[in-house]
Amino acid sequence: MIIWRNRRSDGFDITDCLVRTDRTAAGPRALRRGFRASPQVVREGRLIVESQALQWGLADETVDAAVRVVSELLTNAVEATPSLPITLRMGLVGDGVQVEVWDSSPERPRRSVPDLSMPDGPVGEDVPDPGGWGLGIVEYLSEEHGVRTEFEGKSVWAVVKAKRR
Repeated sequence: MIIWRNRRSDGFDITDCLVRTDRTAAGPRALRRGFRASPQVVREGRLIVESQALQWGLADETVDAAVRVVSELLTNAVEATPSLPITLRMGLVGDGVQVEVWDSSPERPRRSVPDLSMPDGPVGEDVPDPGGWGLGIVEYLSEEHGVRTEFEGKSVWAVVKAKRR
């Protein structure tokens, strides 16, 4: 269990360089992994969550939901704090699996309405997706979710019902 923070002056927690796990008699029950925010960490985070969920013996539908939720949370953190430290945490809690992402932005995420209008003509591949789907996906896939304000920034979390294989 991590009981101290080792933050440099630029806010990067050097203890986040490795995947950390908390262990109990039943094996690892939680993990933590730090990143420098960039689009690539979304993919890395999905792989970490998938791997850990499979090690815990969770059913495919639980693994898929947890991976999708963490993808949305990491995407929001990367957009809120580009190039700054972010932290992924994951743990078994009761009959669920909790995923959460910390970032240094004090701004709470807001659910927006996706733009469902259809363009009049063809849309080029370079046109960005207007977004707005993330928190709606998190709400749909999770049993509960929320935002916890911290001394520096916030953690956005969600609990997905854990079904076993």
